[in-house]
Amino acid sequence: MLEKEKYRFMDISGLQKTEGIETRADESYIRNQLEKRFPEEKFSSIKVTLYDQRSYGQKSGLLDRLWGNEKYVTGLPAFYEVSLNISTGLHEEELIVWSPLAWNDRFAGTAGGGIGIGGRSYLTAPNNTQRGWTVPYAVINGFTAATIYAANTEGLKDFTIHQDGSLNRELYENWCYRSTHHMTVFGKAIAEILHGRPVKYSYMNGGSGGGRQSLMEVQMYPDDYDGVWASCPAINWNDFILGGFWPYIVMKEKKCFIDAETNQFFIDAVHSYYGGKEAYYHMQERPVFDAKSLIGTKGPHGVISETQAEVMNEIWRGPHTRDGDFLWYGYYPGVKNWQKVIPIGAYYYPLLKKNRIKPFILAEYYAKWITEDPSFKMEDLDWDKLVDLINKGREKFSDNLGFDAKIDRFAEHGGKLMIDHGMDDPLIPVEGTIDYYEKLRQHFGKDELDSFCRVFITPGDNHGNCWGNGAGITESDGLSYLIKWVEHGEVSDEIRKVRVDRKSGKTLEEGIQKAYGL
Repeated sequence: MLEKEKYRFMDISGLQKTEGIETRADESYIRNQLEKRFPEEKFSSIKVTLYDQRSYGQKSGLLDRLWGNEKYVTGLPAFYEVSLNISTGLHEEELIVWSPLAWNDRFAGTAGGGIGIGGRSYLTAPNNTQRGWTVPYAVINGFTAATIYAANTEGLKDFTIHQDGSLNRELYENWCYRSTHHMTVFGKAIAEILHGRPVKYSYMNGGSGGGRQSLMEVQMYPDDYDGVWASCPAINWNDFILGGFWPYIVMKEKKCFIDAETNQFFIDAVHSYYGGKEAYYHMQERPVFDAKSLIGTKGPHGVISETQAEVMNEIWRGPHTRDGDFLWYGYYPGVKNWQKVIPIGAYYYPLLKKNRIKPFILAEYYAKWITEDPSFKMEDLDWDKLVDLINKGREKFSDNLGFDAKIDRFAEHGGKLMIDHGMDDPLIPVEGTIDYYEKLRQHFGKDELDSFCRVFITPGDNHGNCWGNGAGITESDGLSYLIKWVEHGEVSDEIRKVRVDRKSGKTLEEGIQKAYGL
């Protein structure tokens, strides 16, 4: 069996269909029960559908398959889908809950990515080599699971600012924290209404933007979940997102464009310095490299100049003020945080425009939130304006950053927290997660922190999947680890990790990762 197919991690063979669930799976009954529990809330468009054909969805398009987001799901147990709209003011969230007829008494909160919180487009097939479980993944393992559409985005459209540029505060708050909490409390309620018994354990897992969602739940609603796994979390949102402008600023300031071939030359030199790719992608420590050591060597377009080396050193260093004051982390030397044409990574090289780079799309979205200028473009920035933008964002959106270390209530109620991050992440610098761990350790002390938190920093690992240059934690291994810790008190300082070939699905590497700081 291929690693991606190992998504059944719970034994559901002994589960029995809930007696009388058919009578409770009624729209009027569910509405009545929800209104009793939440008299201040406005629910509309409640719909209940029974799926008993073991499959869901339709064949996916090429892009979905390319990115591992297969929409056609097979092997499902019989389940009810309850969908309903929840008013948050002028807008409505859409909550989708899947609950198997034979339930394991557990609730699964799922997440989105980027500025997407969730919704029907996230009802994708299980893939054990992608981190961040989907609703189908959880339901196949006996959970009642939920996802929610926050109404703030659709495809590449961002509705968080109005056409005049002013901030849509309601949708911003949906994205920031409210919709995830609604998914949780209303999703749990629907599980209990359908089955006539309480949720015994609840878990949340998400990666990237979904990792930020997960940690926002821990920080703002510490009683919502018993166990939370945040993968490559997009915390420190303001600083790392705006850090995507930094390579452009450095090239502009130095009047020196680094093309993709020269950029790759510097990356290859770092790998060679550490003994080649294989050795580099297995390093546990932070790589250190001075690009100036390459001055005078032959590059892809001539001799490497001092200015080119200075640009690369500045990009690796990360954003700072002209006086040298630290603003945020750069990427490790040797990490390829850019692509050609494909807009993945901190920035990319467009196909048709020479001597130009473009940032990750969310950087410009977020800059518009700060400036409330719908026409904002990266080219409007210089060094001083970027510093100002970062500081304004910190002040204006201090509630979305996800790095609050004072999570005492979560720890006090017995919650367990797991975080992982790949050192070769091309989108979110791993140093942000390490920074958060250090904040937690300073706040709690090492012994207390170890009692409820484990962090895994995986060499060579990619952004939320096991397809990169080094091995990473699989979805089922991570969830099994977390559930054993929560329900049985079994915790280890090590976890299995694998690397697979994305095209064939074959396992290329298997190993053990030790927890960071232990």
